[in-house]
Amino acid sequence: MMSTVKRFMLLLFLFALPIVVPVEAAAYNEDGRIHFEALFEVLDRDVTEENTQFAGENFPETTASAQSLRLLGKLSVRIVDPLEIYGLVGGSDLSIDDFGFDADFGGAYGGGARIVLFRERNPRRPFQIFADYRFLQFKVSDSVLFDPTIVDNSGNLVHLLPPSGESVKEKIRWTEHTLKIGVMGRDYAFEPYGGIRFSFVKGKDHVPTSVQTLDLDLKQSDTFGIFLGTSYYLTPSDQAALFIEGSLFDQYSLSGGIRVGF
Repeated sequence: MMSTVKRFMLLLFLFALPIVVPVEAAAYNEDGRIHFEALFEVLDRDVTEENTQFAGENFPETTASAQSLRLLGKLSVRIVDPLEIYGLVGGSDLSIDDFGFDADFGGAYGGGARIVLFRERNPRRPFQIFADYRFLQFKVSDSVLFDPTIVDNSGNLVHLLPPSGESVKEKIRWTEHTLKIGVMGRDYAFEPYGGIRFSFVKGKDHVPTSVQTLDLDLKQSDTFGIFLGTSYYLTPSDQAALFIEGSLFDQYSLSGGIRVGF
């Protein structure tokens, strides 16, 4: 899935770059004080699980690729002119192939805030500089075959849970924090934007076995990334828009949906 997301992301960036020069006033959240968004997110990012000891044997930290699909609703309120706060609710799945973990959707929730740091209203070249902080949390589970092995002095593979592992109910709690700093403009019905992002993952991998219970920390492998996206307004009043956004480096992700102001 990573290669598909990467290809789509590159196409998105190539498409969006030619329309970054704005010629109308930025309209984001200027059409009303309340917005609702229905959105999807699909991502692929590397995570690192801490080293551990099991049955007296040491196991090093592990880096693996995690994939997730989120379906979310977002409700935002502009409490004062430059600041809006928002909440998120919906569901998320999670797959980590190296762990044999493939969980179905679990409930997800979060929230955040967006603030306009600077707004240029010159009709010939309007733009705004903004910052956006968001957190999202969910918990998912899957039945997996947990089969830790070592190689003995004779070169033989030894199962620490004989004869060939144990079926356990693995649970992962995932919390992510994202800070974006970007620039947004306007080009007729399009509203392109982009910038830099910093993201952090704090997770807990719970693996209960008959020998011992493991509670392992998960964290992000990469923190810094970039993002680029655009909205397309569907009405002259700018109260409804489609949007699409992609990110690179810290994670390879694509999101999109519809936003309505009222």
